[in-house]
Amino acid sequence: MTIKTIRKVSSEVALASIRDEVTGERTLAKAPVALSRRSSEDSLVSRANATPSLPTSVLQTWASLPASVRAALVSSEMNKDATSAGMPSTQSSTSLGSSDRSESETMSNEDLTTFEENCPNTGAKVVLTPLERAPQNVFAFKKTQTSESVEVKKTSSATVTTTTKVVTGSRGWRNVFTLPISYDVNMVAHGTLLDPANPQLLHATGVHPEGYNRRFAAIDDQVFKIYGSQILNYFAKRGIELTYTVLNGGESDKRPMAVDKLLDEMCSYKLRRREPFLAIGGGVLLDIAGMAACLYRRGVPFVRVPTTLLALVDASVGVKNGVDYCCGITDETYKNRVGSFYAPSSCILDPSFISTQDARNVSNGLGEIMKLALVRSSDLFELLESHGAALVESRFEPNDSTPSGVSYRIIDLSIQIMLEELGPNLWEYKLDRCVDYGHTFSKLLEMVPGADIMHGEAVNVDGFFCVVLSYLRGYVDMDTVLRIHKCMKALSLPTNSADLTSTLAWQSCKDAVEHRHGEQRIPLITGLGESICVSDITPEELDRALDMMTQFEH
Repeated sequence: MTIKTIRKVSSEVALASIRDEVTGERTLAKAPVALSRRSSEDSLVSRANATPSLPTSVLQTWASLPASVRAALVSSEMNKDATSAGMPSTQSSTSLGSSDRSESETMSNEDLTTFEENCPNTGAKVVLTPLERAPQNVFAFKKTQTSESVEVKKTSSATVTTTTKVVTGSRGWRNVFTLPISYDVNMVAHGTLLDPANPQLLHATGVHPEGYNRRFAAIDDQVFKIYGSQILNYFAKRGIELTYTVLNGGESDKRPMAVDKLLDEMCSYKLRRREPFLAIGGGVLLDIAGMAACLYRRGVPFVRVPTTLLALVDASVGVKNGVDYCCGITDETYKNRVGSFYAPSSCILDPSFISTQDARNVSNGLGEIMKLALVRSSDLFELLESHGAALVESRFEPNDSTPSGVSYRIIDLSIQIMLEELGPNLWEYKLDRCVDYGHTFSKLLEMVPGADIMHGEAVNVDGFFCVVLSYLRGYVDMDTVLRIHKCMKALSLPTNSADLTSTLAWQSCKDAVEHRHGEQRIPLITGLGESICVSDITPEELDRALDMMTQFEH
């Protein structure tokens, strides 16, 4: 990259603004070089005042400049005249750098740098020049594209080669802006989130003018049945009027219509531009709320309060939101096809919500935790292996067979792994992602009409299928396969599905190529806690894995 630096000082800007207002030839009279700086300035001003062609605004601009700047301008003009006449320069080298300049003048003397780069798509040479008022964000550019073609013609007597070079140019502006993404994932003391004595939930809804005593919340219908009175009592005890809407949180309700309903409620409430609203529920509710937050007024803050194990370790900690979409042309429904990357203002986690889930939903959440263990952490896998079954039975509450702190250790590890993987790649510019493990074949499994399978369950079926693929490739041995299978069964997770057919498996690979920009990028484990992404799985390989799946008890 070639870098050139242009020095732009406030006096030059001032002089340029005066010159821009004066048409024709320069009207400022020239003072003799031998004059002192003060007499030169007086002479220049008096001549300028005597020149009827100078507009009043020019004279006012000149008079408004600090004396040191006017002196520097006069000296600069005299030096130019002397140079053009072949006379020696008398400009002081310190005329523009005197120590009595104000701080604002000093700060305006910024270095503006031009950059040269090659367009990665076309190879064009691009010269970028920052604009003075926004040098970090806005650049004027000039692009030069050179193309060359060679034509060879053979005649009976000679071969004629004609080379044609075409140079085209264009110009424009580039705007560069980096979104300052930052949000806290707060773990509160067990079972205290809805205690009126704990201000964390209210504090998460932002700082408001005195007397603004209302808030808005979207709440999962099942959560409202169990915790609705506690939620309302919490805000009532703190003198807050809570306006809320209750939304169905089932997978079948994860549709654009649910987003529309929430947007209607937000419009009716007249949610302010910087007013965070609460999203309290499982992963589906959080996805719907995130979509609505992204769309309403082009973006309002929202607070995630996950109430399921799956949402605690997955949906709550990232920045993705989405709904399933039914295409009017193909009449097919696509999993998470419409969505956004939009971060919450904060997340508040209280694992005590898990205690009111049934065993199947707890196991469902462990499907996502198992995924993280397989691709990133053998320690997490060993915790699941040793204590997972007891935690399903106790709903992650303290119990006699589980050492103190294990449930929190599993949740903490899962959240930290997710954040470590998502944090450097929030926008998914890098598409080879180990956290996509279990999310290649599961998408279509979940969308099979009438299928009785939850998200974490589908992820686990996908995950075990990929374990078998890893074995057939020689990445892991049979002992590892059997150990993983035993652990999954202990967690009451399914390891196969009648809907996982050869056709569905290959279609999933083709969908992966579309979703992951031209390559399969399917994560496979190479050991407990280790993985790679592959893009060369064949239909024949899938069929061999499906045949092998029948050898296991599911």
